[in-house]
Amino acid sequence: MNKLIYFILPFLLLGCLISCDSSGDEDPLDVFREIAYNSLTVAEKSTLVDQDFRAAEVTAWVDGYYLVVFRTTEDATLGPIRVVVDPTRGVVVEKLTRP
Repeated sequence: MNKLIYFILPFLLLGCLISCDSSGDEDPLDVFREIAYNSLTVAEKSTLVDQDFRAAEVTAWVDGYYLVVFRTTEDATLGPIRVVVDPTRGVVVEKLTRP
């Protein structure tokens, strides 16, 4: 019985390690992108060039806020959708007017 445990134990540990593997592919700014994306209306979401919110551009903004920019099919006439996010509270501060 002891020999069987020593034989099976490495496979169980290997299985646990593989299942607990955390992929480092996640972008920490995706949290702010998702907060901004959830603030968009259905009509705004329907005009996005890339329907995946992770494609939005995130840059630093004033007072420690982040600016999330969504490209739309209406950029030529209305400009992109720009949303300011407060990283501390995890909320949208404002949607900037489209230039």
